[in-house]
Amino acid sequence: MLNLLITARDPATALSFEKLLPDLISHKDFCCRIVCQAPATSILVNFKGQLDWVEVSNAELESSTFLQQQFNDFKPDLVLTGISGPDTGIDETTLLWAEQQGVYSFALQSFWGDINQACQAIPNTAFVLDDEAKRITSKRYPQINTIPIGSIKHIDYHHFNALKQREASYPPLAIFDSEHIVLGFYGQPILEVPGYFKTIEGLVRQLQKWDKNFQLIYRPHPKESETLKNKTMALFQQAFGEKATFDKQKDIKHSLVVCDLVLSAFSTCGFDALYLNEMAEKPFNTSVYLWFEPELIQWWQDYSQLKEIPLVSEDLLLLVDKEEALIPILEQGLLEPVKQRLWHNAKQHLPDPSLAVHIMIETMLQQKKDRHEH
Repeated sequence: MLNLLITARDPATALSFEKLLPDLISHKDFCCRIVCQAPATSILVNFKGQLDWVEVSNAELESSTFLQQQFNDFKPDLVLTGISGPDTGIDETTLLWAEQQGVYSFALQSFWGDINQACQAIPNTAFVLDDEAKRITSKRYPQINTIPIGSIKHIDYHHFNALKQREASYPPLAIFDSEHIVLGFYGQPILEVPGYFKTIEGLVRQLQKWDKNFQLIYRPHPKESETLKNKTMALFQQAFGEKATFDKQKDIKHSLVVCDLVLSAFSTCGFDALYLNEMAEKPFNTSVYLWFEPELIQWWQDYSQLKEIPLVSEDLLLLVDKEEALIPILEQGLLEPVKQRLWHNAKQHLPDPSLAVHIMIETMLQQKKDRHEH
């Protein structure tokens, strides 16, 4: 039996582990303990009672004894963490503890090349999105073994009828007719990052000039502060009144399908929308990144160590690189030929994640076998 300590903090990690945990729980060779930190806690709470489930608060994590107790009590053979950031949480501190205790570590990467160095610890093996993520990660951290598996959190998108759900979602909104355009703005928890709120202000300035009928639906990130949520919505409602509303959908898929345009600074929600379109019979919306504030761009480039966003370089979504170009690019994103082009490109570039769970489990089992043999 293999003792596997799993940690999750970031929503993207939690949504991925949601697909992995049922197979681990039922597997005869694994005994699992999961340590959850908010906001992942609320996503994975349904597994409480199915496995050894621990919730950790920020205050507990700051205590030097919490992880010591986990390692002493559970005695993990392996650890599997998410990679969250840019701040420090359970994933980063667990990787550091594993390194200090000589426990082999795996981490699930949710963005190309992203390894959080807040604790100066890196995983032995990283499960990554695709060949481009492997190339970038291996170049930066040649000591990490990288394994492309596709985007595990999108496994069940194969079974989701986006077009049917989109059709069913419109009548309850009541305010829409064929002339309305639905804009979804997907927030990020980075109020303190230079240029982020300026990006939202630029979006508002340009939308005020648009002669189209639109409804703006705002979905805050689970880690957004009340201050940022209130500040963002106040700005939207001051400019657009009742045309700006909070997104009330619990599931991100149900949120994305109603949008004609999926807008964010650089949220992975744009990636989610790509998968929904790629697996649909025909494309139904376009993801657009708002990429015109120099300070925000510089921050992202410093943090990600990339010059450009991989999804853009592969022509999977649209990029607004000048504020004054926003409206023309939004109108471009509504055109059928553009949606078709991005849809075909997504089919070529996005790897099928259907084997992701199998690859992760077999890799962890093989690591334990290799260590026993040596």
